[in-house]
Amino acid sequence: MNNIFYIEEKLKQMYNVNNVRTGYDYWFYKLLNIMQGMFEWENLPDNVYSREIELNLLITGHCLFVDTEKGLFTPLSSISGVDEYYQPTFAMYANPVIKEKKQLIIGENCEVVYNNSLKDSIWYRPADSGLFTFICRYARQLADIEATINIYLVNSRLTSYPVTDDQSVTQSIKAFFKKLTMGERAIISDNSIIEKFRNIDISKTNIKDGINDLLVARDKILEMFYRDLGVQMYNPKRAQVSEMELESNDQLLLISTDDMLKERKEGIEKVNNMFGTSIDVKLNDKFNVEKQKEKLENEKQNNTTLYGTEQQQLETNRQPVNDNQG
Repeated sequence: MNNIFYIEEKLKQMYNVNNVRTGYDYWFYKLLNIMQGMFEWENLPDNVYSREIELNLLITGHCLFVDTEKGLFTPLSSISGVDEYYQPTFAMYANPVIKEKKQLIIGENCEVVYNNSLKDSIWYRPADSGLFTFICRYARQLADIEATINIYLVNSRLTSYPVTDDQSVTQSIKAFFKKLTMGERAIISDNSIIEKFRNIDISKTNIKDGINDLLVARDKILEMFYRDLGVQMYNPKRAQVSEMELESNDQLLLISTDDMLKERKEGIEKVNNMFGTSIDVKLNDKFNVEKQKEKLENEKQNNTTLYGTEQQQLETNRQPVNDNQG
């Protein structure tokens, strides 16, 4: 029952679409959840989960593997120290359940897997090797667009904007707008208030065009997000692009996922050697450009075959029937 009451209370607190902060949080977790499915982990031992591995890699840029009394463990950790190539030599974690707080030596009693070849730093300068900033950038853009769309939609209920320099009238107009935002009818019944403000007419055409432009921009940003991850979204204009351009774009798409997969495989090989495991990782087919191209080609071939069969059947049905009567 508590869960039911919780849901009811949450529903009463209507999601504020025009609040960029709220929208930013929504899109951050939405995009992070999508990216968690980029790689598939196999042969994981007990107490090691792909979710925790990927969260560490995507948010911090690295994932620590350490043996504990509960078995192999991938805690949230920090890394420090430098070797001759300015890469970290120590790892540290603290966990209230494991009840341990240790500083470990990388390569001796723990191993670290990196998200990409930036690893932890470029010389002394920390590298943003995770994808936290990447997610934040797209989350902010999508939140900005959705907030603006919401403002456009609410304003489309108006025929004009009221303008006044009287504070009491301003409060009355704000109350009017608050009801309007929630889709409620509102009436100003005091003639003295009406006389204290003037209206500026709104061009409905501009609002309509603005909403359409924003919806296109939202789709374009999502397309860019998926494209940066190596996922090709359907775009009718792609039919007008040359094969050479498509091939060039595909090569660009392959760079980040290939690099991320390479670092995961190299890191997990060290983990396997140290702890005697046989963990493996591969790119999810949904994020594999070559697999997606193969799938699209198969669908295209199947559609062509189906179309040819239907055409052949139509031609057969059109042939005249000869009745030979003796």
